[in-house]
Amino acid sequence: MNGTTEQATPAPQGDLRSELTRRRRAMPPDLLDAKGLKVQARFLATPYYQHARTVALYVPIRGEVPTRDLLRAALAEGKVVVYPLSHVHGRVLSFRKVLSEAELEPGRLGVSEPDLPGQSVTLDQIDLFVVPGLGFTRDGHRLGRGGGYYDATLREAPPRSRRVGLAFSEQLVDVLPPSDDEVPLDLVVTEAESLRGLFRSWDALHT
Repeated sequence: MNGTTEQATPAPQGDLRSELTRRRRAMPPDLLDAKGLKVQARFLATPYYQHARTVALYVPIRGEVPTRDLLRAALAEGKVVVYPLSHVHGRVLSFRKVLSEAELEPGRLGVSEPDLPGQSVTLDQIDLFVVPGLGFTRDGHRLGRGGGYYDATLREAPPRSRRVGLAFSEQLVDVLPPSDDEVPLDLVVTEAESLRGLFRSWDALHT
């Protein structure tokens, strides 16, 4: 068993959140940056990324895996890149297309988001959702930021879409508290390995 994983039975969610937050905050910036580069490089090599035409990224907060290299690579390859907006309808996120990093500006919650109107992209146009999280299991389960927005969004996304979580190895746990709302991931990518969660075929991205 990987030394970074946790207990065989789930800890109370509050305790687990505190522990995972502590682990991430304990990573010095230079280590976070170095590991982040490796996570992104590993993700770019996956067939999910390579065969996706429209990719939804996130802007990292509080020590999450960075995504800047993903944005630059996807734009250079002619993919459509979208980011979520802070204004939501219920809990389902809305996404807007960007053509450059300069189009990301701090939103009402202080997290950068697309600032140009008229570039909205509907969920059924998105092939691949790249999602953050606080904790992940090897079989694709995810403990999110706590608002439930990504889970609600992924439930509304088209069945052909795929979802990949980016994580540092410190964020891996054996099990997570059960949740009826949580949507499992197809793949979890860390700086050291790609973990096959649901691992549904990427062929659906072509339909």
